[in-house]
Amino acid sequence: MQAIWRNEWVHEYETPWSIFEKLSFANRVSRDDIFKLSGNSIERNKINPKKGDRKIDLFSLRSFDDSILEMIFGLNLVKFTQQSIQSLTKPLHSNRFPNTSWFSKHLRWCNQCISYGHHSWLHQFKLLEHCPFHNVKLEDTCARCKKNIPFVFSNRFFGNAFSCKCGFEFADFSSTLWENWDTKFKIVDSATLHWLSNTNQEDGRILILPEFGNLNILSVFHPYLAKKSFTKENKISIDDFYYSTQFNKDLYYNNVDTFQTVDRHIRKNVLWKHSNCIKQFWQLLKNDGEDFPDICPYAYAYVNWRKTLLKTERFYRSDIRINDVARSGGRFGYELLTSAITDDIKLLLEEYVLKNNGEKINKDTLEWIQEQWTYRFSLMFFYECLKYSGDILVNDKKNTNWDKILMDTKANFKIAFRYEEVNILSAKRINLMMYYENTIDQKNIEYECPNYSLRKKRAISNMKSYVPARISIEYSKNYELINYVSSYIKKHDY
Repeated sequence: MQAIWRNEWVHEYETPWSIFEKLSFANRVSRDDIFKLSGNSIERNKINPKKGDRKIDLFSLRSFDDSILEMIFGLNLVKFTQQSIQSLTKPLHSNRFPNTSWFSKHLRWCNQCISYGHHSWLHQFKLLEHCPFHNVKLEDTCARCKKNIPFVFSNRFFGNAFSCKCGFEFADFSSTLWENWDTKFKIVDSATLHWLSNTNQEDGRILILPEFGNLNILSVFHPYLAKKSFTKENKISIDDFYYSTQFNKDLYYNNVDTFQTVDRHIRKNVLWKHSNCIKQFWQLLKNDGEDFPDICPYAYAYVNWRKTLLKTERFYRSDIRINDVARSGGRFGYELLTSAITDDIKLLLEEYVLKNNGEKINKDTLEWIQEQWTYRFSLMFFYECLKYSGDILVNDKKNTNWDKILMDTKANFKIAFRYEEVNILSAKRINLMMYYENTIDQKNIEYECPNYSLRKKRAISNMKSYVPARISIEYSKNYELINYVSSYIKKHDY
């Protein structure tokens, strides 16, 4: 294939995606023409082969003949891609996760970079949320169809070169063609420069998960938020970690204590004026013959925060024993109040255990890591609930539910740990440092409380509870009231 191509169009850390897009645009060829450069091992649509969907994995490029690619692009594209990936993941090589797990599976791009035909592996790197060349937030959804686009070379998810299947153009080269494609950008992000230049990275001492870290909190410019030292006593074996019922109980109750610490902090520092509001909403209090009072946004956020984290079936309760935390599913173990973060923290603890190469682990270090994770995440989630509660109540945003807010919080949660062993007076100690980036504004959001007056606060104490168990007994034949309460619960229990 005789192709228009210039070697200077390929930049350091360039992805094969933009290289193929440039080839397609410059030569006015379709993706099917580029597929012909590969062998017969292209992945096809297994559900409906008649569709003719094809895709090529951009991490391995295993479908291509290396010699053909080198003839077109003037470099061994497979080797170039592997070197780019390995360079970015080198400080993480002792981690158990495969290299591909550190890169987004859907396309992320910088609008400024792509206007010059450039797309970098740095844009796909999960530990970066901003373009390191222009310091702007990376895009990850099509501006027209609002969908994520899989990071593959495919004739199913893309239209013309540098275009989504829906027709949205990532960049318009109709007037400039390729005259700016040789433009080189310098990395201006200090954390990225530090990461790429730090060849002496103590990789074995970093504890981080691909979805919950970024380069900023791992750089020397970001101080640790908490530090604790432990003696090398109170050890447990790997078998204890996986199979000991007592250890699992200890982890669980340690986590419950941490949650209750967060709960007390919130009630003391944020909700101290709204205890009556919480009681009214939680116990479904109202006066006979009247509608339910307006809900206080602070109470609404708090009650649903607990419901979502604790995975309780309903937001209301027949009592208000706030310090009760039931065991999830009647089991002991790694349950961290909600299944949304259980697997993640277990994976991080496993990573720490396995990095000790079969040696016994200090039990206190595991509990401290768990405490920090649970405390930071639970607090961050509360402020997200508080932020949305006003919109839900005032603007009646039915499409926003608490589980979605929980998952959005998880997506923005950034935390990592580093540990070191030191000798002090012939005694070995473990120093653990926690790095955390707070992406949530924790300033108190000002909402108008409907129960702010002393008269309304006193009125709540005289109201009756209308939880379903009570009205089914006392108002068994009052179907209008029962339907009203059921409708009220359904409206707020999502």
